[in-house]
Amino acid sequence: MAKNKSLLLAGLAAGAYAYFRKKENRDKAMVAFNNTKSKVNAYIDSQKHQKSDLTGAGHPDPHDIPDNNMVDEGAMTSVQYYNEEVQEKSKKSSKDTEEVEKKPNLNDQITL
Repeated sequence: MAKNKSLLLAGLAAGAYAYFRKKENRDKAMVAFNNTKSKVNAYIDSQKHQKSDLTGAGHPDPHDIPDNNMVDEGAMTSVQYYNEEVQEKSKKSSKDTEEVEKKPNLNDQITL
């Protein structure tokens, strides 16, 4: 088992030596390393910033109970508006059509 590990390490070392022997490969590796290092540093810096109330506006936390209650109440407000405005108008219009249908036609009442 130890022999396999030593052969693997020797193979990796030989491959790295063969790759980094050329200057252009060393330059490519340095550019890739510096790019990766700057991305990691930027990510770490972004995690250090304090999040404001506006940061979580688009991504609510499911464990933030007061925020979830506020969103729930906002949803109920729109439902209440729909119930009051739209459904009441449709009920009134259906009552008006029923009253028109219930009115007797004078021509129907006259019999000869």
